[in-house]
Amino acid sequence: MKSVRQIKEVLGLNTVHQARNRIKAINDVLESHIKRGENNEILVSDEGVSILTRLQDLYESGLLLSEAADVVRSDFSFEKDKESSGVSYTSKQDQTKPDTEAKILELLLEEIEFQRDLISNLTGKENSSKNQDDKEKWWLEWI
Repeated sequence: MKSVRQIKEVLGLNTVHQARNRIKAINDVLESHIKRGENNEILVSDEGVSILTRLQDLYESGLLLSEAADVVRSDFSFEKDKESSGVSYTSKQDQTKPDTEAKILELLLEEIEFQRDLISNLTGKENSSKNQDDKEKWWLEWI
């Protein structure tokens, strides 16, 4: 079990207040990993410290603390659902993968078509406004 001061050191934080903010941000996930010591001191288990480390890594990657906490909560709830249902991650992934990939592919194709139209419109306006000769632009071959 680690105290808040030790957690501050493990996470590389400047103040104890920052460590308390991280614990508070995912308190619902850490409930089973937190105990109270002497003088009501907060103590976190090693597994809880690893969850806090995950939160800190997400925060350092550029997410806001609240966003990082949401990611940790979703990871935790997924693991909880996995344990309770007995369904493995790969089977859940396989069930939704084709549908999701099809939607993403459809959106990407729509975006490509939009970009092609945009380039065509821009090159048409450029040619008419500058009265250039009718030479094809090199990038038009790619459209």
